Parts: sequence; C-alpha cells; structure tokens
Amino acid sequence: MNRLKTLQRGLTALLLATTALTGAGCEEKKKEGSKEDVGNKCLADLMDSRRTRSTSALPTSDDGGEDEHPWLAWIKKTASVGQASDFKACSIKGEGTPVEETADTLERMYAKQRDFYANEKAAPREYLAELEGARRVSKGKPWEADVEFDYLFFHAARLANSWTLLQASPRDDRVTLFFTYELVLWDAKSETSFYEDEISKLCKEKVPGYCAKIPMEDQPFAITKPYFEQVGKKFLEFKAKYPQSPFAAFAERIAKVYEARAAKVPQYPEYPILPPIRSTKPAPYSGNATLMVTADKGVSLMDNLLRSATALPVKEGEKPKPLWKADYAADPALVKEVQQLVQDVRASTVSQFNQSMIYVVAEEKVPVAFLEPLLRASIEGENSKNWPTFTLVGRRRADGTNRRSGFVASLNKSNEVVKFKFKNPAGKPMACEAWAAIGKEQLTGLGFKPIIWHDGAQIHTGRLDENGTMTGVQSAPGHGEGDRLESWVDQQSTSVVVAVPPTATYAQWLEALNGVAFKCEKDECTTERAVKIFLATCK
Repeated sequence: MNRLKTLQRGLTALLLATTALTGAGCEEKKKEGSKEDVGNKCLADLMDSRRTRSTSALPTSDDGGEDEHPWLAWIKKTASVGQASDFKACSIKGEGTPVEETADTLERMYAKQRDFYANEKAAPREYLAELEGARRVSKGKPWEADVEFDYLFFHAARLANSWTLLQASPRDDRVTLFFTYELVLWDAKSETSFYEDEISKLCKEKVPGYCAKIPMEDQPFAITKPYFEQVGKKFLEFKAKYPQSPFAAFAERIAKVYEARAAKVPQYPEYPILPPIRSTKPAPYSGNATLMVTADKGVSLMDNLLRSATALPVKEGEKPKPLWKADYAADPALVKEVQQLVQDVRASTVSQFNQSMIYVVAEEKVPVAFLEPLLRASIEGENSKNWPTFTLVGRRRADGTNRRSGFVASLNKSNEVVKFKFKNPAGKPMACEAWAAIGKEQLTGLGFKPIIWHDGAQIHTGRLDENGTMTGVQSAPGHGEGDRLESWVDQQSTSVVVAVPPTATYAQWLEALNGVAFKCEKDECTTERAVKIFLATCK
C-alpha cells in the first residue's frame, strides 16, 4: 500500500511539472504574440531606428549656396545606410504573413534609394516604382509618414540638384530634368517623344488656362511655376496630415522654399504677337535666319539690327542709319542692306545660320508692301540659288498649343516673276505679280486660273477669265485660322493664286493662306497641296 501511494505521488508530481512547463510555454508564446505581430514589431523597431538616425541629422539650412545643397547632402547620407539584413530578419520573423511582403518591399525601396541618391546609378522611374510599392504596403502602419515623406522628397532632391534653375537664364535647358517629376506630380503619362508637345498637353490638361497666352517654346520654362506651387502645397498637406511626424517642421520649411522659387519664375510674354496660322509645320528659332519686324524694336536679320528706334553704333567711314519710325514706308536703303547682308553670309565659309531659309517673324499689322521687297532682295545677286525659300511664321492658336508654325514658300527670281492683269470684285483693274509659291520647288505661275483675293475686309474666291476679270465670285469675312477656304481649294484641279494688295497686313496675308497652303489631316496641317499655290501682290 505504501509503495502504491508513493508511486501515485510520483505520477502526480510529474503531471504537475509537465503541466507547469506546458503552461509556461503557452504563456510565453501568448506574451510574444503571433508571427505577424512579431514581424510587425520588428519592422516598427527598425523603422523607428531609421527615423531617429535620419531626423537627428536633418539639414539646418535650406540655402544651396555654392557647395552641395544641404538637402542633397542629407539624403545622400541617409540613403547610404544599408539595412538589407535587418529587413531580411523581419521578413523571416513574419514569413508566410503579409509582413514578409512588407519587409521585402521596404528593403527593395531603401536599396533603390541608395542607388538613386548615394550611388547615382538608378533612374528616377526605377526608384519611383519601388517608392510606390513601399507606399502601398505602409498604409496604416506606424511608419506611414516616413515613406510618404520619402515620396515627397523625391521632388525636393531634384530641386536641390538643380538649385540655380532659371536664376542665370529664363530659358534654362535643365527644365527638361523636371519633366518626369511634373508627370509624377500631376499623375500624367507621356505618350510621345516630342517634349514641347507633351509639356503643352500637360499644361492644358493639368493647369487649365495657365498656358493660354504663353508661347509653346516657353511653356517648358513657364510650367515650373505651377509645378513649384503644387509641390509646396504637397509638403504643407504632409504637415497637416502628419503633425506629429518629426519630418513635419522640415516639410514646412521646404514648402516655403518652393513658394519662394515659384514667385521667382519670370513671365514669358509672347513677342512679337504673331498672327494665327492653320499650319502645324514647326518654325523653330535656333539655327535659322530670322527676319524680325516690330514697331518698337525695328528690323533685324540674322541678329543684325538694321533699323532701330535708338541710334545704332556707326562704323568708321559709314553714315548713321536713319532712326526707325515704324511707319513702314518704302525704304530702298534697307532693301539694299538686306541684299548685301545675305550676300555676305553666303560668301562666308562658316555661318551659324541655315543658308536656305529666311524665317519671317512680323507683327500682325506689318504691311505686305514692307515685307515683299525685303524678301525678294534676298535672292538677288551672286549665289542667289542658295537662298530660295522663306517661311511665313505664325502661331497655331485654335488647338491651344501656341506653337510657332509656318508656311514654307519659294521665291521666284526676277525673270520668273509672272505678271498678270486682275479686275477685283469691286471692278478696279490691277496689275499683279506672282513672285513666290508655297513649297520648296521653284515653278512658274503660268496657267493658274483659280484665285483667292483678300481685300482687307473680305476674302473672295473665283476664277480669272482671259481678260483678268474674276468670275464665280464668292465672298465672306475673314476666317482667322479657320478652314473655310479648305473645301474650295479641294475642288480645284489646277494651280491656285493667292493675291493681296500691298496694304494687306501680315495677319491678312496668313489668313488668306489658312486652309489653302496646306491640306489638313485630322489635327496635322503639313501636307502640301497636289496643286501649286502661288503668292501674288496686286496694285
């Protein structure tokens, strides 16, 4: 009996001991939590440590000065810290739970951040892709604000890396580096490789009305203003959403910098204000011999100021040039100067200008009578065949792009100018000369019958009979850059002449050619007509 009791007590003690051990293990496991909890705590501690290290070294200055910008120096140092093994440890602890993906995603983002800022090996889009992933897995987590700040600082680092943008020049080519960042800010996509077209589309869609009067070629620079403004607002929104974040005060400082930078973006007014044009054929600035005529600045060709409202320097042995009065009266001396300048440039073996094209950039009110002799003089004299063409430059306004576009025309040499008689719809007999044609091939104007006549008030269409009378006349007010003349020209099977009086303005000249010079296909107006379009002046 005693032996039995002793055995029972032994079994009871063993059972109690086993139960105590099991209970202690369960209690410990309960205290530690689930695998997901353990993994999340690991990540929270890791992100706390990273945040503390980062904020302890926040830049105290927001001024770039002449050295590396403090923002950039700070983010490079922060990004240099490699913690792949730490994130991997958290991933293992949370293996099989959402923590595993979160830890792996954060590890990839910070590795790419190091490549982007410190090593400068990753492209913006590569880093951005990892940032987007990190934002997704960090929603609702204790470190959400940290990742959101990283996402915003993507913009601030770009500004810090181009700190002097637009300060030395209002047309700073470094604006192209901000294009990706502008697309990110406004959640837009680039559909083509044509930078100016994409900026124009971005501006119209995301900042409605802002670019309405800004020349297309200046929109890449001008759009930095709303971009800077919006980025600044994003940083203020961060501070409002995460007021307890140790990055909140820094975000407010950054916002003030962006506000100040936006205020310093210069104005980009159109100069001169060009007539509307239906063409979409580009008329760029660089590398072309521009003939510019404006009331306030005078007349210049190939950057040579030939007429000025103020006295120009006089070379020894030369007479002072007359002051520009902007009355657009006949100026035979100016015509000779243009002829001589063109000849001098042709004779030079090295020239910074396109030797085969003059770009006419004139205010709307400049009369054809003033422009015509200057253009015709450009092909007179030796080597005239090397400069047979010119472009009438206007702005494409109907689609909101404000792009500089043009009509390319060939000049006829003096022995190829076609003279013809014309009796206008008012019954007045006129003597006309067809001295140019749309396109690059020089052809005589013999045989044209269809005629478009812009008298300054209305545009008339019809046909010339044998004695020059205009028959089948249809008249209507001017149509700007409209397409009203397009269907009429579509019906013509022979060459068409577009005629204007010398008093016609540059704007009226282009208006008479809109819908005529080029055939439009959808939104593109660059296709030359199957029939030749001639340009004539009638006195």
